[in-house]
Amino acid sequence: MRTAKLPTVAIAAMFLILLLAGCGRERTTTTVHMVTDNGAVIIARENRASGVVAIQLYVRDGAFFETSDEAGVANLLHARMFRETESRGPGEIQRAIEGLGGHASSATRHDFVQYAVIVPSENFDEAVELLRDGLLNAVFDPVRVERDREKTLKYIDDISKRPVDRAYQLCLAELMGDHPYGRLVEGVPEVLSRLTAEDIERRYREKYVGSNVLVAITGDVNPVAAAEKLADVVSGLPTGVQAEPVSPPVTWPTESRVVVERIDVRRACQVVGFPGPGVADRDNVTMDVLLVILMEGRSSRLNTRLKEELGLVHSVSAGWYTQRHPSPLFVWMELLEENVAAAELATVEIMKELSEEPVSDDELAKAKMQLKVGNIRMVETAEGQAFHDGYWNTIGGEEFASEYLERLSLVTADEIQRAAELYLGSGVHLAAVVLPD
Repeated sequence: MRTAKLPTVAIAAMFLILLLAGCGRERTTTTVHMVTDNGAVIIARENRASGVVAIQLYVRDGAFFETSDEAGVANLLHARMFRETESRGPGEIQRAIEGLGGHASSATRHDFVQYAVIVPSENFDEAVELLRDGLLNAVFDPVRVERDREKTLKYIDDISKRPVDRAYQLCLAELMGDHPYGRLVEGVPEVLSRLTAEDIERRYREKYVGSNVLVAITGDVNPVAAAEKLADVVSGLPTGVQAEPVSPPVTWPTESRVVVERIDVRRACQVVGFPGPGVADRDNVTMDVLLVILMEGRSSRLNTRLKEELGLVHSVSAGWYTQRHPSPLFVWMELLEENVAAAELATVEIMKELSEEPVSDDELAKAKMQLKVGNIRMVETAEGQAFHDGYWNTIGGEEFASEYLERLSLVTADEIQRAAELYLGSGVHLAAVVLPD
């Protein structure tokens, strides 16, 4: 399947909105939830809005389940899955799916690995058989593993030269310390350089087992029959042992720091990071609302203050990802070198203001409406609903997702102020700056 690389900062903001929008609303008619004998979970939903069906496979793998001396093995394995099998040569599965009028993609995240297919519903059975072959009969040719390693190393090198991405990664690494969230899902070059095809296949045997797999299906299909078909596929996997996180607990810095790096760029970039909650935290919905107030539109606080009033930045945005463990809230900006210190100070002041004064009724209503509308729009599609089911169930956010709209309706200005005081009010932050050399 086509590989989806780690998003650049601009695309990451779009991914964030998809996550925020993907909670709570379920506009389907029939739902089947099944657990197979080997522990795999199947969630199938009927959605007759269009003649397509989305199938998304989630595996408990990724940086969250890697030790430091394995950093990158999950992504390197992901690059080989559904590419070549004992009976189909390189690229044949991808071409066959496209021949069915479908589309395939995949991605490695810190908390999981995802494989996604969407096809016309009349070709559902054929797509399932292609997925069966790719999942159960993968082969790991050393020559092709080496090519994937070279591509991955080049990608890591490329993003290290993109100023916003580099500043973001510096900030993330400093904030998260030894936690896997602090490193790229693509891995660490020195570890990648010594991984072998045997290591990749061993990972496949250990992690691609029933107890680590969830399949979400949504579309113009009979959900009972669809669930049974996919259950028959994943039942071919051994039960295995469910993967457990190998990461240390998240510990946030107790004092502010600034990290500076100079590379060959024309314009300075700065990323400022603050502590944030995890998926099981009561503040995750509140943080979504707070984030929209900060980042969405010309009237957002960051844009109004940093760009329009103070003229300190050329562009500014913010992001926070709901993950298993607590995750940072980031503000990233492009600006002139002489404005770096002032922009950092102004960003911290904006955060403190949120902890000291309630947001306005207009800001609160606008943010809640944007999240509600985004939610409705996303889960009306087969692909969006499958993502909703797969993502939240995989990272342990079933309750977060199912109660999202209700909890969103209950968010108040006082709740936002309390959450801002908890995470942002101290002013402790990490700033990473990339400057022209």
